[in-house]
Amino acid sequence: MLFIGLLSLSALWWWPVARDLAAVGTGYGAKALCSAVFISERDSAEVLETDLSDLPGIVTTHVNEGARTVTASVGPVTRTARYREGLGCTLALADIEEMSVERPAVNSDKTRDLMKVPADDPLRLALGPVLETAFSEPVHDWERGTRAIVVLHRGRIVAERYAPGFDADTPLPGWSMAKSVTNALAGIVLKRGKLALDDTVPGWTEAGDGREQVTVQHLLQMTSGLEFGEEHVFPLGDSLRMLFAEPDAAAFVRDLPMGAAPGTRWEYTSGTTNLLMWVLREALEPEADWLAFPREVLFEPLGMHSAVLEPDAYGTFLGSSFMFATARDWARFGQLYLQDGQWDGEQILPEGWVALTRQPAPHAPKGRYGAHFWLNRGDPETGERPWPKLPDDAYAALGYQGQEIVIVPSEELVAVRLGLSRPSEAWDRERFVGGVIELLR
Repeated sequence: MLFIGLLSLSALWWWPVARDLAAVGTGYGAKALCSAVFISERDSAEVLETDLSDLPGIVTTHVNEGARTVTASVGPVTRTARYREGLGCTLALADIEEMSVERPAVNSDKTRDLMKVPADDPLRLALGPVLETAFSEPVHDWERGTRAIVVLHRGRIVAERYAPGFDADTPLPGWSMAKSVTNALAGIVLKRGKLALDDTVPGWTEAGDGREQVTVQHLLQMTSGLEFGEEHVFPLGDSLRMLFAEPDAAAFVRDLPMGAAPGTRWEYTSGTTNLLMWVLREALEPEADWLAFPREVLFEPLGMHSAVLEPDAYGTFLGSSFMFATARDWARFGQLYLQDGQWDGEQILPEGWVALTRQPAPHAPKGRYGAHFWLNRGDPETGERPWPKLPDDAYAALGYQGQEIVIVPSEELVAVRLGLSRPSEAWDRERFVGGVIELLR
């Protein structure tokens, strides 16, 4: 009897932990599979075998093509992700409105901005071996997993290649590259006069613990001082819980404690970005159609017709992690920054915004981070740079498992790489971009 009693107590103690683990696991499985099937239009079995091979075997999934939903379950714990046109997939952790965002036809004249050099162009031919290496696999037990590469030089495609099963029309996840898109949306909101860099977070005026001093610029530069665990391996950490178990990401972040005074500590966190996205939303409502905002002010002006930024159940875009676009459309985004925020004769971003973006954040090691972009500026005292083999003016939008847009103004270069690198170190940024630059010179 004593043994049975102890076993019962143990089960009761562990049940909340097991339930939370199941909630994150099923949320991850349902959301990731839903986006891959309904945005990227990939086969569910192939996605489960590759992208979701790390999903525990006890998690079962079901795709409902008619309802455009994906359900994942572990015992009594079930999560469902629902696809909505133009908005991608959202975990149904709260009531989700039946709505969509119209995407105009892809035959926009904006596509002329990405011209492709002829097949016999000397540079394109010379880049062939560099592409071959980028798609080959390492000799270790690592998986490079390159799926798409697009290289722009002076605004023209000089290199492009896709892995089997993927092509120029396949939207792929950028993961944390979405943070750099949040930078662009912040710039546009500021350009419209709805927000300023020194504005503080709504609702924190009387907080009294330092958070009342957190500004938009602190959020952009990741110096808010909020305590947030960015660990992606621990299933119950802040990052995975926020993305896959919480209906309102911004509310989850707003409730976190302060760990340092604003502006005194740099710490890269996804929670900061989702809080910033909520601040943008608050600045615009009720004057704008929030869910259509990214498409109207950024994606369509750039001709990024494939782009999908996905919201949480409360309608705030998860700008930390959830955006899909084709490699060419990711390249368009990089080209916007190379052109100092201008596109087709229009100033999309505020004048000086790109310069602010490339200004090293206070306390960022090696001058490695600006405003939601990674930098190669180097330590102001030692000159040590994160990517020693690349020019010091290089900067990048980077995402989990080797997603990246590398921008090198001195070389008039934008290089996009998308894939599934395990670990992320299996992708060698310096070798690839450095090889391209060597040929350009």
